[in-house]
Amino acid sequence: MIDTDLVRRAAGGNREALESLIEGIQDKVYGLALRMLWHPEDARDATQEILLRVVTHLSSYRHESSFLTWALSSSHKRASQLSKEPAGA
Repeated sequence: MIDTDLVRRAAGGNREALESLIEGIQDKVYGLALRMLWHPEDARDATQEILLRVVTHLSSYRHESSFLTWALSSSHKRASQLSKEPAGA
């Protein structure tokens, strides 16, 4: 479980906290992307993009749900968009 303090420290620029945060969700994001995109390479690419978006938008996390729920919701939205893009787009 990812605690609120870890999220706050990561959002505040603490590199170790950010690394721990990413390590805590990376496998779950990849699993979701793989289930939606079916191809491991596409899922790895999507995971990198999604994790970058999570880090970039960390300040928009409002603590209304768990961090994991927030991150996976964002992951689902992006993976859904990617699954609808034509191949090679």
